[in-house]
Amino acid sequence: MIRIFDDPTSVAVAAAGLFAEAAAAAMQSKGSFCAALSGGSTPRRLYEELAKQPWRDQIAWEKVFLFWGDERYVAPTDPLSNQKMTHEALLDHVPIPPANLFPIPFAASAGESASLYETTLRTFFGAGPRFDLMLLGLGADGHTASLFPGTAALAETNRWVCPCRPQGTGPDRITLTFPVINRSAAILFLVTGQDKAPVIEAVLDKKNNQAALPVQQVQPVQGQITWFLDKMAAGHLSPATGN
Repeated sequence: MIRIFDDPTSVAVAAAGLFAEAAAAAMQSKGSFCAALSGGSTPRRLYEELAKQPWRDQIAWEKVFLFWGDERYVAPTDPLSNQKMTHEALLDHVPIPPANLFPIPFAASAGESASLYETTLRTFFGAGPRFDLMLLGLGADGHTASLFPGTAALAETNRWVCPCRPQGTGPDRITLTFPVINRSAAILFLVTGQDKAPVIEAVLDKKNNQAALPVQQVQPVQGQITWFLDKMAAGHLSPATGN
């Protein structure tokens, strides 16, 4: 499903509603809600929205278990840390127990961080991880989470978590792999901004679809994908695209 909104704020408000609905449904069916969070400015708006009323009091935070889909290999206090951003925008403002948070550790190396996080996932989920909701973004190069073009992590079939090095400068990354992402019950892409319009066209436009972008490997086995876009990100889509 593709939904297009006027602006990033409208995307965040709608995403908060979907998050709350998914949480309530999961809690009703199995008593808890497990979500994997994304970094970036668009997810930050979502987190800031969830920290407000009515979501702050509507969601039973003691039954929410939060993980991260990817992280930069930096200390959790570093300004580049997704964990730090999420705390500032959401976690410091809602009554979620610290024991319900599972950030990617900052170990001696990105590889060790990935290995430790995979152990965390296996301890929590057992044989097969299945997130009730996976939040993802989309880079202008077609990457999602920290699964970048041309990296070995794209072909990973066994490991649940991998280290990777993005193109250009910047710290190494730790990322969930497609075998984990594609087991999710629901995947929500949050994409805003004019700079994302070309890649959104390449991924979603029924008339102009192109191949070989990492994000196109997001193909849930038993789940659904929803795209929340603002008008700028959807600016290159043909009228026949979407719902």
